[in-house]
Amino acid sequence: MSEDVIRPRPVVDPDLPEDQREEVLRRAEAPPPVPRGGGEVLTRLVRMRECGIHLFGVGFTTALALLTAGWYLGMLITSISLVAYVAVMARRGDTHPATRAAGVLAGVGTVASAPAWLTDTVPQDPFPGMPWVLFGLLVAMVVADTLTAGAREAAGERYREHVVLPDDLSGGDHALLLEVQHVIGLVDAARDELGGEALDTDRALAVLREEEWRIASLLARQRELRRAHLRRWQSAVSPRVREALKPQREHLHAVAEAVRARVAQISEYGRLVREAVAAHREWEQCQEAVDSTAEYADHLASASFLGARSAQVCELAATAAIARRVRDERVGQALLVGGRLAASSGPVATGADGAGPAGTGRAGAGSDGTGPGGTGTDEGSGAAGQDTSAADGSPAADADGRRDRLRA
Repeated sequence: MSEDVIRPRPVVDPDLPEDQREEVLRRAEAPPPVPRGGGEVLTRLVRMRECGIHLFGVGFTTALALLTAGWYLGMLITSISLVAYVAVMARRGDTHPATRAAGVLAGVGTVASAPAWLTDTVPQDPFPGMPWVLFGLLVAMVVADTLTAGAREAAGERYREHVVLPDDLSGGDHALLLEVQHVIGLVDAARDELGGEALDTDRALAVLREEEWRIASLLARQRELRRAHLRRWQSAVSPRVREALKPQREHLHAVAEAVRARVAQISEYGRLVREAVAAHREWEQCQEAVDSTAEYADHLASASFLGARSAQVCELAATAAIARRVRDERVGQALLVGGRLAASSGPVATGADGAGPAGTGRAGAGSDGTGPGGTGTDEGSGAAGQDTSAADGSPAADADGRRDRLRA
């Protein structure tokens, strides 16, 4: 976490009017002035010093011109210096509006009067102090500009004792002021959520801001006194001097303990505010749950018809059960027919293979000289063939019949 995140906010005196508090706070949070190229910040004292140097240069040059070349060169030097300064002053952003208007009038008047003495329309020897009049006008413009420039910054400096900045506190004291400001934020948020009457947040905010200002002022003064005490302690020349400085250290410690105790009290108040806000949210959620229960009861009532069994669904279930049994029976019949076909086709093929040789052998025996035997064998063979055909045809016909019934 960066240092800027844990730094407390500037604290403004709550006794100031609201508009002045906002102005002081805005200027307190503004970035510091940017130093110039030489590393020096342009303050009013620096500006007065620089303007004095410039005026001395212009005055010395004007006096030298009057002594050597007469009033003409002196008028030229002072006129150019005055117009150049007015032009720079008018372009500067921190120039006071009244000073800018007066400078523009002086510059326009100087430029307008220049042709009168540049074109020799005035006597050759006018009033010898005329260059000094322009120089005096230049001095007046410089002084007015120096005193009025940055008047808004001067107003901010005037309220400097009514604001405490984070840099005015020691780094170890930032946490104390941050805790107070955190409680102020909690109360402000509670006012938006609970209203001003629930916790008397308006009065609470006024008291807390007053406590914030007192604590910040004490911590700023504590830092100054602690630094002074540390310098005296380090520069002490004997133990007796340090012994004399011990009461100062004890007083600083007592003030620090008092500030911590007050911050702890404010922190406890913040805890109670958090609990009050949590209780309010709990009450709102419970009230919302109670109010919305009727909607759920209506929803339950709308589903009451589902408690009794539906006759239509029962009928559909019975139909589905019958269809399942019928299909199971047909599957069983199909499996039975397939098994019978497989069983009947195996023995028929085996008998046909054995009848050839047997019949041939018997026929050969009959042809060798046993006529009646051969005739009997042929008749027996024919009878056997008829029986076999009968045996072969009966299962096939049964299977065909079953197939027709299954197709039906």
